[in-house]
Amino acid sequence: MTADSWCRTIMPLSEDYDVIAPDLLGSGFTESGSYIGGPPHGPMLDHLEALIDRLHLDDVTLIGSSFGAALSILLYHRRPDAFSSMVIVSSGSTFKSAEELAEMYDRAAKNGGSALADPSLQVCRERLGRLFYDPSRIPQELLLLQLTPYALPTALPSFETRMQGMTDVDAMRPFAIGDRLRAIKIPVLGVWGKQDPRGDYEGAAEKLSALPNVELKVIDRCGHLPHLEQSEQFLEIIRAFLKMRTSSATSSNTNIKVEP
Repeated sequence: MTADSWCRTIMPLSEDYDVIAPDLLGSGFTESGSYIGGPPHGPMLDHLEALIDRLHLDDVTLIGSSFGAALSILLYHRRPDAFSSMVIVSSGSTFKSAEELAEMYDRAAKNGGSALADPSLQVCRERLGRLFYDPSRIPQELLLLQLTPYALPTALPSFETRMQGMTDVDAMRPFAIGDRLRAIKIPVLGVWGKQDPRGDYEGAAEKLSALPNVELKVIDRCGHLPHLEQSEQFLEIIRAFLKMRTSSATSSNTNIKVEP
């Protein structure tokens, strides 16, 4: 989705931090730029890197959900000097092989394409409902925010081109990042919905344990989008992580902590 999917967290976090929430390349109101086909990762990372340079950013905490978490890890490897910590949110794509990614993105293409092909309030609600543990917690404001960018004439063709590139197994191999996790040197927080239909948090805990400084928090009664479905608990976790990071920036490595 777009920056709008952080509608429950941007303003509360901005009370204490500078918060930057861009629409990814080809999403929302951001055009496709140089991207014309294949896996969109490269052009998306170019776009984000240009944003870092334009705003002269450093000491950044990256927060990425699902596919956004995979991009965060790839962006860190491009510009490790810009980032001081990272939050990975319910990201199944972070730990899968190229073959598994292709299968997962095929399902995601069908779910996302349903809303873009018919950007009505009801269809958008049904789409998000498949990602929530409790669909009654879908933010009404997010549904309304989605209607305009989803109805843009470029939205569906752009989405279909991106998803076609992401289901090409051979083309996706350079962007499978499971083997790159050990090279992450900054503190990492993982936040998972316990009932996430896409991100296996038990498997994530096993893979994340390879990192030198990592903590994993699990939110019960929560699906794929904890920053939306359980936003208050999510914000508590993020604030605690940021506070601890700023108060002990030079702390020694720790083992993984898994808390229900």
